[in-house]
Amino acid sequence: MCFSTYAMPKTSPIIHAFSPDEIAKAKQIIQLAENNLQQLSLITNGTGQPSTVHLRDGEVVLYKRERSDVWQARFKLYDKRWHCVSTKHYNLQYASRAACEIYDEARFRERVGLSYTRRRFDTIAQATIKELEAEIVAGIKPMTNSDYIRAINKYFIPFFGQRYLENISAEHMREYEVWRNALMKRVPLGSTLATHASAYNRIIGTAIQRGWISAQVPIAHMSRRGAKGKTRPAFSRQEIEYLFEYLEDYSKGGHSALAREMRLLSRDYIELLVSTGMRSGKESQKIKWKHIEWYVDANSGKRYLRIWVTGKTGARYLIAKNKAEEALHRLVSREPLFERKSLDEVLSEKHDIPVFKLPNGTQPKSFHTTFKWLMKASGLLLDTATGQNRTLYSLRHTYATLAMTDGHTDIHTLAKQMGTSVGMIERHYSKLTATMAAEQLA
Repeated sequence: MCFSTYAMPKTSPIIHAFSPDEIAKAKQIIQLAENNLQQLSLITNGTGQPSTVHLRDGEVVLYKRERSDVWQARFKLYDKRWHCVSTKHYNLQYASRAACEIYDEARFRERVGLSYTRRRFDTIAQATIKELEAEIVAGIKPMTNSDYIRAINKYFIPFFGQRYLENISAEHMREYEVWRNALMKRVPLGSTLATHASAYNRIIGTAIQRGWISAQVPIAHMSRRGAKGKTRPAFSRQEIEYLFEYLEDYSKGGHSALAREMRLLSRDYIELLVSTGMRSGKESQKIKWKHIEWYVDANSGKRYLRIWVTGKTGARYLIAKNKAEEALHRLVSREPLFERKSLDEVLSEKHDIPVFKLPNGTQPKSFHTTFKWLMKASGLLLDTATGQNRTLYSLRHTYATLAMTDGHTDIHTLAKQMGTSVGMIERHYSKLTATMAAEQLA
């Protein structure tokens, strides 16, 4: 039996006996304290308070940053590098427990091929958007990357944002497809889904490149199967010739000054689209006079109009047909800055001003409305072959159709001229490619 003596002032000593259970509990507390002292290596900062605590045989270290009372933790993984993270605790006991739990989870995630810290989908998506925006500024596939950003912001982040990339399952993908189709109010085309799948793969690529997830971790991918695309409306050779003739008089009319200016500009715009196959919208409307030049063929000595464009698949040169020269002559004649100058002089001077602009110096936001009124007035709005209304994009398809049916342009050259892939040409003009092959083989 153990006795404890307490000295009481001016009284006789009192003897108190501890029970066996109390003694065992005291020994347990002492032993726990000794274990903690053995486990913690304390380096004091001169004040008697620990500034650094070593755990797990030195693999985990607790420390404090200057002007902060929150304990930070750093630890080593298989890569032998220190990784830092905040324990978010002021109390040493809680911080020690949190650091060890973080370390254990990091070791587990490392074994299964995951980053030691988790990144939510929206965090990875925002990092991907910054990369895509940087590429757009550098002139790398601006239209394609803009499509990726649009898909990420409108569809991916709203649905997947709060999840972790490695936790997205095939079931989540099926739920996403139902949600997306409801948002679109239709089953998207295969071409649209191909764009979305590529944008999703960019997010995965960003996560892998930054070490946020291992390439070995299985991740559910986005389906590219969608509604089959319809045959795109175009113009026949007779229809396009009729359109050019109709435009000659139509461009001189208009119910207002702006309408008359838009009709004149639309005539030149339409003829240039049909003569080059370039895309309507940003690709064509961003052209400046400095982007157009004469190209002389070294073998034949003939010269051709060559135009530098930046589009969906990046920048490229394209060669314009002879009809484009007529449109450029008219544009030069209406530009006050080019008074009494020839087309050759204007092209040699490399002016940094837009080709398609109104007399007041502004550029039309779009030619779509003017083109629609033109189609109605000319009776060419409906394409009877497809049952669809024609749009400005029909001019690009007309260029491709005529180039392939003429038999003078091979599919590889046509793909480069139009800024697309051979696969896309074959997919959308499969009937024409079969006809071309038959003519070559016959």
